[in-house]
Amino acid sequence: MVETLGIMVSTRDSLEHLLRAVAAAEKRGLKVEVFLSGEGVLLSQDPRFALLAGRARLGLCEVSFRALGLAGEVPGMGFKDFATQARHAAMVEDCSHYLAL
Repeated sequence: MVETLGIMVSTRDSLEHLLRAVAAAEKRGLKVEVFLSGEGVLLSQDPRFALLAGRARLGLCEVSFRALGLAGEVPGMGFKDFATQARHAAMVEDCSHYLAL
């Protein structure tokens, strides 16, 4: 069974750390799940965020997204990827490794 790294991002200045963590997990053969919450949803507005598409299962807190005045589509994410904290809780339960940024 493939191990999974779950990454919860709640800070607005952590895109470089996130990209590096995903790359390191890929080198180790880990699956990656990312959940953005709070100010972490702002990372979705950076053009470099698209670099994560296809490399990790992406999800974000829709409440945080709307509360920060954001709208529209996010590269690499579909309608179902805009979720609640229940998705974050499921990620924590399912992942063998967990990182918070």
